[in-house]
Amino acid sequence: MKRAYFFLPLAGLVVFAGYLGLQTGQLPGETEIINRYAAAYLETAPNGASPTDCAASPHPDPSVRMVINCAHPLGLTTTFYVGPRGETLPEPTGPEA
Repeated sequence: MKRAYFFLPLAGLVVFAGYLGLQTGQLPGETEIINRYAAAYLETAPNGASPTDCAASPHPDPSVRMVINCAHPLGLTTTFYVGPRGETLPEPTGPEA
């Protein structure tokens, strides 16, 4: 048996790890982020809520990717501030807010 055959499993593992790294390193799309936060809104909102209650808009602060506002028909408004990678941020303060 040739020596090269001993390294084939290692090479396959390296290729697979590189593929997984590329897949997990991609930024989520805006639709995916909005759908994720709309689902979070539906979990906490009272009856009568729907995913179409949510809308996103850009934020002037570059550290905030978007602001998602979910307005319930009863008047309850839930606001999510989303970071560049889709993470939840606290409400920004200061002159940029």
